[in-house]
Amino acid sequence: MVGDSIDRSDGARDVLARPPVVVLSGSDRRPVVLPETGRELHPLSGYKGVDLRIEGVPIICRVVEQLRRCERFCQVYVAGPARVHADIVGDVELIDVDASIGENVRAAVEVVSARHPGSPIAFTVCDVLPGVDGLHAVMDVYAQTVPCDIFYPLVKVPSEPDRLGASSWKPTYAVTEEGSEETVSVLPSHLVIADPQALRLGFVYRLLTLTYRTRNRSLQYRRNVMIRGLIVELLLQDLLHLLTLRPPTLTVSVIATGVRVAMGLRDRTMSRAELEHRARKVFVTSRHRRLYPDRRVVLPLVEHLALAMDIDTVEEARHVGADMHRPGEAGETT
Repeated sequence: MVGDSIDRSDGARDVLARPPVVVLSGSDRRPVVLPETGRELHPLSGYKGVDLRIEGVPIICRVVEQLRRCERFCQVYVAGPARVHADIVGDVELIDVDASIGENVRAAVEVVSARHPGSPIAFTVCDVLPGVDGLHAVMDVYAQTVPCDIFYPLVKVPSEPDRLGASSWKPTYAVTEEGSEETVSVLPSHLVIADPQALRLGFVYRLLTLTYRTRNRSLQYRRNVMIRGLIVELLLQDLLHLLTLRPPTLTVSVIATGVRVAMGLRDRTMSRAELEHRARKVFVTSRHRRLYPDRRVVLPLVEHLALAMDIDTVEEARHVGADMHRPGEAGETT
């Protein structure tokens, strides 16, 4: 476990509802691989939180300002290299990291858990601008779910395609609601709140790195890469289970669940309730599930499109009025 458990009674709900938040502001070392729908666009690379500026202000500063004005987070942290961010983020506590996203999250969990023992931790990224009202609305939904193991909003795709603007190329997914055959198209948001004490953390860190590396690719491609990338770690975990006289079922369970989810999303037959159930089975330890059988992974449907609109391309930067600060890097935005 990470840290000591805090009181999880109803009296602690207000504390749980205002978690610390970490803004991930590392580097996109290589331009993102775009799907066929984005083949004419120009992907960005570099430290987007610092390099991208709106009216001369780095967007990391705007993200931090919005999170503070929201007043639904007890403290704001920035996870990124100090050499890049130290003179930019001011009085925000900086977690000095510059590795893969999995390793950056690992470092952030260790630092924040030491400062806020037993607390859930929120994560967002440096290149989304959801606005204070949108953050309020989503955090109001979160406050109704605590305590939960994971809270990860799914953003409804608007019926008017023009609302997606320069982000219309982003891959969408489809889920159904219980008792309905009608599908809802969604985009993944860039806000997640998780209880680190509930999670298979080593597995999560590795999966985050693979997920980020394959973002915007087809479901089949992502599934195959993730299975290959995780198989050794899962087998090692099962070996440890054997040494402690527990059944070695993790590898089969995780891979079978991942395949089922990928197929369900591909075929547009995955219900949101089933997705929540399967996500808890994969990401949450069996011990935690036994201790807290009523906890949930919560994947609410929300309307706040800006939560899904991270800036991957020159065109998306222009759409929000941003340009690149450093000459010679993605200079098309200037």
